[in-house]
Amino acid sequence: MTILSSMLMLCFCVTSAKAVGIVRMEKDRLGPGEAPVVVEETRTVFVDGHGALLQTGGLYTPEALDSMALVEHRSIETSIATSLEYSRQFASFASDMPEGVAKSLFDSFRICGQCNSFQRFGGSHDGGYLMCMDGIDKKSVMAAYSLGVCNKDQWSEDVSKYFGTKVNMFDCTVSDMPKFEKCPSCEFFKKCIVSADGKNPVPHHESEGWSLEQAISETGQAKAKDGSLLLKMDIEGSEWAIWAAEPPEQLKKFGQIIVEFHNLGVEGRYPEYLQAVQHIFAGGFKIAHLHGNNNCGLIHRGSNSIPNVVEVTFVRSEARPNGCSTDEIRDKLDEDNIAKKPTQPAAHLG
Repeated sequence: MTILSSMLMLCFCVTSAKAVGIVRMEKDRLGPGEAPVVVEETRTVFVDGHGALLQTGGLYTPEALDSMALVEHRSIETSIATSLEYSRQFASFASDMPEGVAKSLFDSFRICGQCNSFQRFGGSHDGGYLMCMDGIDKKSVMAAYSLGVCNKDQWSEDVSKYFGTKVNMFDCTVSDMPKFEKCPSCEFFKKCIVSADGKNPVPHHESEGWSLEQAISETGQAKAKDGSLLLKMDIEGSEWAIWAAEPPEQLKKFGQIIVEFHNLGVEGRYPEYLQAVQHIFAGGFKIAHLHGNNNCGLIHRGSNSIPNVVEVTFVRSEARPNGCSTDEIRDKLDEDNIAKKPTQPAAHLG
């Protein structure tokens, strides 16, 4: 079976396009007797495909906020539908494979977890991710971890502001210390997270690696309660070795994990890939959302295709009442990673 012969793509970090702000409604634009609405917390909404930051203390007309809320709701519905389609693509891709590691791997990318409420954190294109907001108590989130930040990480800023918590950021590949003036609760470590067995250091950065357990300990969360931490990982292919070696017990500290998985066409690593995904599942997680990266191509097998790179939101939830979905759920909050490239067809798995 040849799935991919010459597709070993690294999708390097791309600076997100600057969010396009919604014009703030000043007092002289209010109607007679109309009072402005004060936004109590900073959050990002998306209107016509563009990000807009609602600033804390900003004044907006009630009509403007109602309009934004409607667009945001419709965006979520679209993202859910597309994510389900990706799940279908993966199922279809695996459906006619012989029993074995490859079939088990692609069968794993089904949406089996429940989530009724998504919110986007991060940039309007690459660097933005959907998180499940079901049952999240802001006060119970003790810290967040952002692995792979390049020189800017809007996800960390958004998470810090929304949850009011510290975000620990890791990346040993950046040459200069990133500046995060807008995120006083963000702390940057020039370290890369590496596999717990120590066998997969980042090339040319061998002395700058910490295991996930060490990172948690060094940031004061060694005794964190189960489900009290958040994690986002986009580390250009190094993720597989980390999850394959990470003890599932260690993952129980996290309430939600977002991972961008790279290079799904490298058949020789499928046993490692499968073990990585199984370890996350063994830590108590299920997939709630899928989003294909449109900058890294597709893997083809017969008439079926799946993204070579896929963003996955793992949640702790009950199983879907009607069983795992075979469709990718694409939410309107999902954005193409590269704005000027065609949107990738939603994945389907049978």
